[in-house]
Amino acid sequence: MIKAILYFNDIRLNPSQIHKLRGYVGMVFAEHDLIHNHNPQTGNFFYRYPLIQFKLINNIPCIVALTEKAVHLFTQIFMGLNEINIEGRQIPINEKDLKIETTEFGYTSETYVYEFISPWIALNQSNFAKFVKMSNKKDKQDLLKRTLTGNILSMAKYMDCRLTAEERIHSDLQVHQTSVNLKGKNMLGFKGMFKTNFMLPDHAGLGKSVSRGFGTIEKRL
Repeated sequence: MIKAILYFNDIRLNPSQIHKLRGYVGMVFAEHDLIHNHNPQTGNFFYRYPLIQFKLINNIPCIVALTEKAVHLFTQIFMGLNEINIEGRQIPINEKDLKIETTEFGYTSETYVYEFISPWIALNQSNFAKFVKMSNKKDKQDLLKRTLTGNILSMAKYMDCRLTAEERIHSDLQVHQTSVNLKGKNMLGFKGMFKTNFMLPDHAGLGKSVSRGFGTIEKRL
């Protein structure tokens, strides 16, 4: 898989401002639904894994593109984006750093360890209700493991990565709860580590709201 990261090295934003960076870039390049995941004609939301994601990595605002189709868009973004507007403030972009690489993606017989470097929003409304009612730690752990596996399978589906019947994803995780503010609402997130027999690209996201920087992962040795 081809992956690209466009860093804005001379800009500093708070985590809560990343969705505003996404909103501004999506407005400037409104004709490209890969950026904002809405149908330009109808405004309807596309339910798919976001191939372009906005994040803070080491406190630097950046945009991550996954797959050749999304990386191709970066040519236009890199050349056409010279400033951003955050909360009415015009911020010039004087330094852009674009890194493109090929990364392995897919099922493997080996196990890899990853860390959530931003909170993983694992639970939807239905699963959250089940989770809070559970008193047994193992039950909660099993629910999170199933959710993690589902997140990986969903990502693989939209990357056109198909598993055979014999290829089963196994995962385990060690996470702790953390509070997350999403669209002005307090939500339950998780930080920590997990391991799985699936190769994932660094700085991709898992779970809900990955286009806004949540659930960002990094491989650990």
